[in-house]
Amino acid sequence: MVDLTVLYNLTVSARARACLAALLLIMGISANAEPVSQLQPTGYVNDFANVLDPATKAQIEDVCRQVDQKANAQIALVTVNTLDGQDIESYAVDLFKKWGIGAKKTDHGVLILYAIQDHKARVEVGYGLEPILPDGKVGSFQRDAIPLMRSGDYNQALLLVTTRVADVIAADAGVQLTHAQTRAPVRRMERPERGISLGGIVVLVIIFIIILVTPLRSILFWLLFSNIFGGRGGFGGGGWGDGGGGGGFGGGGGFGGFGGGSSGGGGASSSW
Repeated sequence: MVDLTVLYNLTVSARARACLAALLLIMGISANAEPVSQLQPTGYVNDFANVLDPATKAQIEDVCRQVDQKANAQIALVTVNTLDGQDIESYAVDLFKKWGIGAKKTDHGVLILYAIQDHKARVEVGYGLEPILPDGKVGSFQRDAIPLMRSGDYNQALLLVTTRVADVIAADAGVQLTHAQTRAPVRRMERPERGISLGGIVVLVIIFIIILVTPLRSILFWLLFSNIFGGRGGFGGGGWGDGGGGGGFGGGGGFGGFGGGSSGGGGASSSW
């Protein structure tokens, strides 16, 4: 006869283990999620997902600082692990509103948001910058960074998007930023090798025969030979190359907080 007490204890134990496993799973997911209510700005660059190395973080921070000081606009770069089940558009709007990126009077603010584990990104543009940063333009910046994100090069991807946004703002304000130029890889056109066609070979043979039966054949031969082959081009360059250029980092003060700006949902989203 089955002992009902033992059976009951086994059932309760199995349920307890299942509940404990579910609780641990939920806790694991929650540990990686960053709800907007818990996020507090630590600077222009807020790498909550810990994907940036110190050098790149300092470089992006410096670019954003220059935009704030020279162009009176604010850029906030934020990385999170997950969006806590929220779509990235509403998450970005909520975070923009909570932090108040940009000055309250001008709404010159931009939020660059990347959710690493969700593979989603969003550039949220403040009201005042929408004319110079339309959806299509900021969308193209993100598309240029997608190959870098897919390869795991988060440093160059986020630096690329941030500097593209910063350069547009600086150009509109008539100011110059000091930073290393970042460009997506560009394919250089290859020059075809110059060769001799079949017709050219026939002409060469005729000239050679004429030279052999005429005076001063040795001198003329070498003159013509050098003219025909001397102008032949070599091989053109090729391969993938990155744009060069650059400069040092700008000076100035530190992060003084955001100014109360707002956004109405302008911008563009992407995934990789």
